[in-house]
Amino acid sequence: MKPSGLEQNLIAEFEQWAIIDCHEHLPPESERIETQVDVFTLFSHYTHGDLNVAGMPECDYQALFDRRIPLETRWALFAPYWEQIRWGSYARAALLAAQRFYDIGDIGDQTYAALSEAIQHNNSPGLYDRVLDDACNIRTCLTQCARTDLGTPLLTPVMPLLPGNVERWNDLHHGCGGFEAGMLHTLDDYLDAVFAYVLDQQRAGAVGFKMMSNPYQAPDRAEALSAFESLRNGAVDALPSVNPLRDYVVDQVIGFIAKSDMVVCVHTGYWDDFRSLDPLHMIPILQRHPGARFDIYHLGYPWMREAIMLGKGFPNVWLNLCWTHIISQCFVTVALDELIDLIPMNKTLAFGGDYGIPVEKVYGHLVMAREDIARVLARRIENGQMTETQALDIAHRWFCDNPIALYRLTV
Repeated sequence: MKPSGLEQNLIAEFEQWAIIDCHEHLPPESERIETQVDVFTLFSHYTHGDLNVAGMPECDYQALFDRRIPLETRWALFAPYWEQIRWGSYARAALLAAQRFYDIGDIGDQTYAALSEAIQHNNSPGLYDRVLDDACNIRTCLTQCARTDLGTPLLTPVMPLLPGNVERWNDLHHGCGGFEAGMLHTLDDYLDAVFAYVLDQQRAGAVGFKMMSNPYQAPDRAEALSAFESLRNGAVDALPSVNPLRDYVVDQVIGFIAKSDMVVCVHTGYWDDFRSLDPLHMIPILQRHPGARFDIYHLGYPWMREAIMLGKGFPNVWLNLCWTHIISQCFVTVALDELIDLIPMNKTLAFGGDYGIPVEKVYGHLVMAREDIARVLARRIENGQMTETQALDIAHRWFCDNPIALYRLTV
């Protein structure tokens, strides 16, 4: 749907704001510009899933990134599946990026070679400035790439909640940078090391720590000690992925992060077997940690109403629309309408591109996010529920003020 005149006016205002990108997986720029790139770089992230569902064999998908194979041969593998996925939200972000940065109106048989050449030419120092700053007007991106040496204020690190998993003894022993031989004696030794990891990352610039909304049992120290000892003395080689040691350690670390005045970021909903990522799994944790700040990612898709109800009922919850605009713009506009009815305006974060290597698609996603928010707010204005000034104030909170306040940013 083409934006109305009112929507276009709102979007024009949005474009003037220096915003916070509330979730990415962008690595340091050097990693991107050292990567061989071409047209398929724009299809190296979420479109992978769409191509797979459309029937593209995984071996053919992997061949797209084998630069020993001629570009035209790889395009011939890709083109039939591109016609099946090109109308989806994932693909639209790639098309918007090609238009904005490479003056390519469509990606097809007549343009893929020129697009590849243009992407290669642009893959040079200053790429992040050109995309994130100049084109997107982003102050900083909260990025999770498992490192803090990011080299630019355009990237602010978010780190994993734990430095490694807790299923095997070697993972425990090496997860925090390693203990000297024989120095990991007790569960409290391990917790102290994880707490030190949290503080080290905070000193290095991290503002949050990410976990998954998997099922967690109530923390039980006695059961955790028993599981720890079974690993330490070799009674078991590995614990199951859901185990009392994990549940206890995660709970302790959340409490420590809260005391350290940082944010717990939570992936909810869509990914692989998404049944294990229901946002409602977080309720006992939210209840145990009222002083922690939880950033609930992806609005729980497909459990939109469940995620919104977390924001409705818990003062320690913020709702983050990262990824959602490229999952489905239709979904987001419906969700935002309900969200306005239900949630105070200081508890929503408007945008996070959720990309890694294909940084250009952050721009495409942001265009879609601005459209979605303008569409919902314009309807409210037209219905006499708010003025244009009030709508702009709400949008500014979502794009700028709320993430700055939640993450204590000084950008």
